[in-house]
Amino acid sequence: MYTHPEIEELLNSGSPFYFTPNAAMLQNAEMLLNYIDDINLERTSTFEFTPAESLYLVWNAEDLEFHLECLNDGRILYTFRKGGYGRANGCLTIDKFLPLLQDYLLMSIW
Repeated sequence: MYTHPEIEELLNSGSPFYFTPNAAMLQNAEMLLNYIDDINLERTSTFEFTPAESLYLVWNAEDLEFHLECLNDGRILYTFRKGGYGRANGCLTIDKFLPLLQDYLLMSIW
């Protein structure tokens, strides 16, 4: 069903201590992974369940650090860091978030 084995693995983890992600969370996680794959940047971490019932990913690209959380209301909670300092944070829908992420990655507006 999903193109990323990571998402299938997450869904099949079967732990009774974790919630079941809703469709919006899974779709946003898939879109984020697709974007990262499309721009060919390495990713060394995977999505994790959080106690707040969201999906969380920390992603490092050179000296940039992105904390991304797929929320159950369909939004992305994000924090962008460079050199350990927060540069941007907020909560947006995926269609508004991806262009912002692209700006930070490709236009070097740091």
